[in-house]
Amino acid sequence: MNRPPTAALKWPLAMVAAAALLAVLGISWSWDATRSAAALHAQAVQARTAAETRLSHSRAQQDLIAAHLADYEALAARGFVGAENRLAWIEAAQVAARASGVPALEYRLDPRADAPSALARGLPLKETRMTLVLPLLVETDLARFLAALEQRAPGIQRVRGCTITRGDDAPFEAVDRPRLRAECEILWFTVSTQRESAP
Repeated sequence: MNRPPTAALKWPLAMVAAAALLAVLGISWSWDATRSAAALHAQAVQARTAAETRLSHSRAQQDLIAAHLADYEALAARGFVGAENRLAWIEAAQVAARASGVPALEYRLDPRADAPSALARGLPLKETRMTLVLPLLVETDLARFLAALEQRAPGIQRVRGCTITRGDDAPFEAVDRPRLRAECEILWFTVSTQRESAP
């Protein structure tokens, strides 16, 4: 029996084995490269989707701002947006008192506080309580004063309530002297801004 010439086949077999090993390594590398490329592609698609979502959200916000910019500027000019303008509120009350014939006016302003959450509805809404004390000749003076204040109010305000009391128990005389005393509580509303709350 003849023996195969192993010495002569040694190099060709080694070359075939090396080629097979290189083919396996090449297939493995290409498989890893394909998986890496697929992962990079998926990340790129995800990043593009996120960028398109942000762009769409940004455009929606831009449209919203453009639609409501005039209203915002009107509220800011009226004194509703930003820091509270206590001096303007006091002046408005004093002018309303003079315009409605109220002879004197006492006021007290409490510190600015957060408005109730049911009223704020997520806005940084603040309220400042103003207590007004007015001497009145007749009850209708109060209605005239409140109407005059509403016309001159530099901002958004709401009358929370008023009480009228009689100053003394003296019998009625036809004298031009106030015998009634009204105490009203008025809430002034403002929306604080990020710029205002920054240190």
